[in-house]
Amino acid sequence: MRIGARKRPFYRVVVVDERAKRTGGYVELVGTYNPLTEPKDIKLKKDRIDYWIKQGAQMSTGYLRIIGKAPQRLPRKAKKVKKEETPAAPTPAEPTPAEESAETK
Repeated sequence: MRIGARKRPFYRVVVVDERAKRTGGYVELVGTYNPLTEPKDIKLKKDRIDYWIKQGAQMSTGYLRIIGKAPQRLPRKAKKVKKEETPAAPTPAEPTPAEESAETK
């Protein structure tokens, strides 16, 4: 859950019921993460996290990213390159009506 001012992110690591609204309340606060400090400040209650995982909680990709165990993202697809049309064999041009009348004379 992101809190903090604009361009000053601060995150809470929380346990949320799956049936609750996305912006609703949480069951328990199990840690915090501050990405602006150097080194990044990560405070987690490992015993409570282990308890919730044993209860069947699933870890989010954001949490996995914080602890460094997130699966690697697939590389982006390359942009499609537009193929330039190569002109086919030149076709003989059809004579215009003015050329036809000149040929028949």
